[in-house]
Amino acid sequence: MIDVAALWQKLLAQGEDARLEAKAATGGVGDSIMQTVCAFANEPGLGGGYLLLGVAEPDESNMAYRPLGLDDVDNLLNTLQVNCRDQFETPVFIRAEAATVEGKVLLAIAVDEVDDGLKPVRFKGTTGKKNKRKTGVWRRGINGDYECNEVELEPLLRAKSNQTYDQALLRGAEWEDLDPDTIAHYRQLRQRIKPDAEELQGSDEDMLRALNLVEKKHGHYVPNLAGLLLFAKPQALRRLLPAHRVDYIRVPGTQWVEDPDQRFTTLDLRAPLLRLIPRAEATILDDLPRQFRLPEGQLQRQDIPLLPQRVVREVVVNALMHRDYHIHQPVQIIRYSNRIEVRNPGFSLKPEEQLGEPGSRQRNPVLAAVLYDLNLAETKGSGIRVMRRLLREAGLSAPLFVSDRQQEDFVATYLFHHFLSDDDLAWLEPFQSLGLCDEQRLALLLVREQGAIDNAAYRDINGVDTLTASQQLTRLCQLNLLEKGGQGSGTYYQPGPGFPPVNGTTLPEALAEVTNTAQLAHNVDQQSSNVDQLPAYPDQFGADPAQLQAYLPADLLQSLPIDGRKPRQAEIRLLLLRLCQCRAFSAEQLATLLGGRKKNHLISSYLTPMIQEQLLELTHPDVKNHPHQAYRLSAAGAQVLKEGKI
Repeated sequence: MIDVAALWQKLLAQGEDARLEAKAATGGVGDSIMQTVCAFANEPGLGGGYLLLGVAEPDESNMAYRPLGLDDVDNLLNTLQVNCRDQFETPVFIRAEAATVEGKVLLAIAVDEVDDGLKPVRFKGTTGKKNKRKTGVWRRGINGDYECNEVELEPLLRAKSNQTYDQALLRGAEWEDLDPDTIAHYRQLRQRIKPDAEELQGSDEDMLRALNLVEKKHGHYVPNLAGLLLFAKPQALRRLLPAHRVDYIRVPGTQWVEDPDQRFTTLDLRAPLLRLIPRAEATILDDLPRQFRLPEGQLQRQDIPLLPQRVVREVVVNALMHRDYHIHQPVQIIRYSNRIEVRNPGFSLKPEEQLGEPGSRQRNPVLAAVLYDLNLAETKGSGIRVMRRLLREAGLSAPLFVSDRQQEDFVATYLFHHFLSDDDLAWLEPFQSLGLCDEQRLALLLVREQGAIDNAAYRDINGVDTLTASQQLTRLCQLNLLEKGGQGSGTYYQPGPGFPPVNGTTLPEALAEVTNTAQLAHNVDQQSSNVDQLPAYPDQFGADPAQLQAYLPADLLQSLPIDGRKPRQAEIRLLLLRLCQCRAFSAEQLATLLGGRKKNHLISSYLTPMIQEQLLELTHPDVKNHPHQAYRLSAAGAQVLKEGKI
């Protein structure tokens, strides 16, 4: 049974997303509908999706979705079912439900993700010289459906063959790349847990073969990707997996390089996973704020890390176990004064709303099995649930998770703030008479910390569904505590006229304060970044060309396109790097500086790909719909500028 009314309310609350697509369908079942069916069936880890037919999308005259209705539901559904059977090489089965919404008949179509062995779902007739399609296989992106190329088709084909990427053999890898000391270290760890483990009874070759970490090639055992990640020598990791490392970055204040005179410090951690996990864990724990505790019945105080140690372990293990090793980027752990952000290459294979629920979809199952046997990892989907429980018991906010399929990254944010402490309760005291629920009070405190909130962040900290989050945020807007901005999937909420001041200051002043940021602990090596970045561009200047250009150096001004000139793609990319080197700009401001280009085209064709390449970064990665979202130069982008290679 499909709840059509709930889908309609979700569409109104947050617009289309990866699992929900609205179509008018007034002209019948067109190519667009079938492409969405194909994409829902194919997209790995999405779990399928829903089509809501008979709906008009927002346009210039109507800013919201509205029901158009369908005249002949039976004929439409019959055509759709025939197409799902006849147009694809692999038939796709659908479920449907019709209901009346605001006096109009809407049809909801549920498309389940097909089994890996049946993928890819491909349109028939996609081979031959006359074929107009690239592959005939459609996948689901954050902005809709797209026909994937051969590279994007590879994960589906690999899953079909029942081989994951962590089983792949890297060119040039050999047995001698493995570190005997690390292999011996595994034996010690495993023996403590299960002394009679079967794999421990044989030679190193037999043991690694039993763990599925080596494969025989030309008569010799060769380590696969998982084997290298777990046991490779440092020199081999640099040669074969140069991006396999953890970058621990210490940033002064609460925003990325708020003060241009205080550059961030970094520590590069590179080692096989069995040694990298405890090193990264120790680095975080040593640098965390400490809190005083005096256990009952004891006279000696204890200073314990603000984040529980098990939470830190889960943070590190999840990042390294679930990251996408196809993507040649390191894991970044960014330590701000009020939070830790973990930026992981690769989106979540599990929908964000299902994170923490039983069941786990593993990107690297061979790697996960070894870490599970060592009691380092959970493989039943319980890790996030445990983290949430431990943080709640410690009086801390639940973590915030943002998974982005288009940018292929996953950002987890862990706030140090103790929500609903005595100071917080005093801050919220003037609003006691408004009858705010605990979830709404937590949302106000998050806005105080971050400057904005969206539906996804509200769900993360409160564990509620999309509709409940939308309703509770709407009430905060009605009370003038928050103001709604954007629309559809880009909706965000920022402080409204009635938002309480912080410590007697206005919110912008409070957010601009830079908290005390001590240097890294003595055991953390420090090295300065060569990226000299300035604060985000002042919002009051908006997109006024004269105001924007007044803050640019003369040589850069002369390079900007004028008189309708259309620069080449490489030139635009170079200009974007140079502009974002000066300071962080919004997409609208960058579009203005580049001669009035269309903002959406600039985002899809340049800004998003450059974020994927780690040349640029978002100023607010944890709240995607932040009203002050802007783009800044990354360390990798600065290096590209220095080398002059685009």
